[in-house]
Amino acid sequence: MSIAMRFTKLVVGDIALCEPFYLAMGLKVVSRNEGGELEVHQEQCWLSASGDMTSHVLILSRFVELPKPSRPSYPGEAWLTFSDVDVDATCAGAEAHGGSVVRAGEDRPEHGVRAAIIADPEGHHIELVGPMAGA
Repeated sequence: MSIAMRFTKLVVGDIALCEPFYLAMGLKVVSRNEGGELEVHQEQCWLSASGDMTSHVLILSRFVELPKPSRPSYPGEAWLTFSDVDVDATCAGAEAHGGSVVRAGEDRPEHGVRAAIIADPEGHHIELVGPMAGA
């Protein structure tokens, strides 16, 4: 068996609210589309670091016929994790673009990284992982 991670679908209630946040985090739009029917009718925005399909794709997906999902509570069921060269600057950028800082950046010597947890405007948790301060 051969398997590869290519896409992550994040169910959101408002793509117009979330897309600018992820663009500010450095992702680029690959495509936007709408399709499906009934309970799987979806509006989607596909994003990646490269702006194309050569890197992992985050799909913001709104199920048009279903109610808006409830706001995740910390720690929630799943987190996105982004590699980041400046965790603290990205925390500040998250707040400037409608997100929030759940756990400020801190060095984690046991893992050799600096890490923080932010949330997008709808409360989806994102772990930022980068070099330790002064590294």
